[in-house]
Amino acid sequence: MERKDIDETTQLLKLSGINDQQLNMLNEIGYFRQPASKRFHLNERGGLAAHSVNVTRRLVGLTDSLGVTWPRSESPYLVGMLHDLVKCRCYKFVKEVDGRPTWSYIQPIYPGHGACSAAIAAEIGIQLLRDEIVAITFHMGMFGVDRKEYSMEEFSAALQYHGAQVIATHTADWYAARVDEV
Repeated sequence: MERKDIDETTQLLKLSGINDQQLNMLNEIGYFRQPASKRFHLNERGGLAAHSVNVTRRLVGLTDSLGVTWPRSESPYLVGMLHDLVKCRCYKFVKEVDGRPTWSYIQPIYPGHGACSAAIAAEIGIQLLRDEIVAITFHMGMFGVDRKEYSMEEFSAALQYHGAQVIATHTADWYAARVDEV
């Protein structure tokens, strides 16, 4: 990542309430080095941080334009910046092929990459509120049901109680990956 990109990422993490110790822990687990995906959007060093910035921008915009309510002002920043933390642990650099990095996949110990991301946040001392945990856990929308990360019943319950946050987070993630990062 270029210095300006690291600075913007760090600024958004600080807006979300991340302290210096937590920022150092994010750096240690690879937040600024890992890709956003193994084969698709931002499959490059630093792709995870860049994707997180894109999702955060979209989520803050959707929060404002749709009037989504969160328990605290930093919630959309926390959710956007941390929704894919699992990628710090599930991708391992293999080698460069034609000047592009290749990655292997390591199965996370928690089920579902959203739930795993929320668990990793807790491991490094980031206290998320229920709305934030649910938005991160279910940010894959129906794709999470298709991938068997959670059941249709669990997804329906998430929508019943936290529908606006879940839909805004999913939309921000999808839009960033499919439009901003193509």
